[in-house]
Amino acid sequence: MTKKAQHYAKRYGDAKMWEQVMIKFPAMHHLNGFDEPDLPVITNEQPDIVNFHHWAFVPFVYAPQISGRPMNTLNARDDKIFSDRSIYKDAAESKRCLVMLDGFFDHHKKNGVAYPYYVHQKSDEPFLVAGLWQTFQDRTDGIPINTVTLVTGRANKEMAWIHNEPAYSAESRMIYIVDPRDDDTWLNGSVEQAKAIIKPLSDGALDYYPCNPIKPNKKLNRVYLGNVPEIKKKKYYPELEEIQGGLF
Repeated sequence: MTKKAQHYAKRYGDAKMWEQVMIKFPAMHHLNGFDEPDLPVITNEQPDIVNFHHWAFVPFVYAPQISGRPMNTLNARDDKIFSDRSIYKDAAESKRCLVMLDGFFDHHKKNGVAYPYYVHQKSDEPFLVAGLWQTFQDRTDGIPINTVTLVTGRANKEMAWIHNEPAYSAESRMIYIVDPRDDDTWLNGSVEQAKAIIKPLSDGALDYYPCNPIKPNKKLNRVYLGNVPEIKKKKYYPELEEIQGGLF
């Protein structure tokens, strides 16, 4: 969240609502999901209020173990959330939400080296991502925590190219960016209606460029700047010279 309240109000709610949110919460230029930050969330139960929910859906310390590691619940696949065996089933049916973002970061790999990219809409307007939420009861102190996960759907052309490991296939994923016409359907529609609107973002809707490192790497002499505006600044990587001019 780095824009003026009017920009957020163009998509959802009103400027006064977003002004109050931005007074209470500092600007967010880069957040790492594994730090379990709070994200601005609009829920189906309180669509006129912006709340901040803990990202991930199940805090890592309590997440089920898979191969000795906590299950990653930062994202949830659209083709599995409604399954009877899914931990997201109840939320997918009755606790859907929208998460406001200006853009997001991902890595593109070349010759085994990952290069950070910043991705945003060509219009540079903020957008809403489909999410699921639940109130999670902390087992140590009994305090309820509102948590959220971001729903992923099929990747469009840009994201399939950027997130290229594994290589592009029908399984390539990206966060599901909701069409403005579908905001209410995602929040309040039936299960079948919600399933029907999850589709890849139109090719060509996103802009992207190599940016400053989003995590430190001493071997590559990369310094992480932190949650600062400069994190999104374009950065030249000689190794990407033949592709930095564009996707094709």
